[in-house]
Amino acid sequence: MKILRLLLITLLLFVFIGTKAQSKVGIFENHNDIGKVLHKGTATFDKGNQTYQMSGAGENIWFKKDELHFLYKKLNGDFLVTTQPSLVGQGGNPHRKSGWMIRTSADTSAAMVCLTVHSDGLTCFQFRKQNNTNIEEIKIPIVNADILQLERRGRSYIISVAKIGNPFWTVEVPDFDFPEELLVGLFVCSHDKNTVEQATFSNTRIFTAIGK
Repeated sequence: MKILRLLLITLLLFVFIGTKAQSKVGIFENHNDIGKVLHKGTATFDKGNQTYQMSGAGENIWFKKDELHFLYKKLNGDFLVTTQPSLVGQGGNPHRKSGWMIRTSADTSAAMVCLTVHSDGLTCFQFRKQNNTNIEEIKIPIVNADILQLERRGRSYIISVAKIGNPFWTVEVPDFDFPEELLVGLFVCSHDKNTVEQATFSNTRIFTAIGK
């Protein structure tokens, strides 16, 4: 009886470990849909060319409700993240978008920040400083930015974006009372609840302070 119980525990442990391993994608720990999306998103990592591929639906990221697919890991304290996003294909909603997102939780109306490039070239920093409040937006004077870099430094976020070969445009946005641990990752939103869009991300890096 004890042997049978031990075997059962061992089997459950292997299933748990296997499930956790399947959720891990590259440097990220997990991925899932945020909000009540109609079509389940996906996330994969190509080790050969070191790129992430994501698909996702979602009506929008605006007001008090976010819908998207999110690939993320938990980070504590200060950090800096950088990536080069690219939406796949032509057409679609001009506001389909991809980029970096930092959330206090996976709830659809959680406090969050995101740095994103839209299909029509709009590059912007969007943020919700408190749960269940409307999103605010800073439009960035660079169209079709190639590089998105976002740094958490204490209670501030430093946004740096650029076209390849050109200087970075940088601004600091202060006064975020977020918890120490956050969900940090990549996202894609189709801006059309009935459509699934795809995005790729290259040169994706996460840097944390020593000891974090």
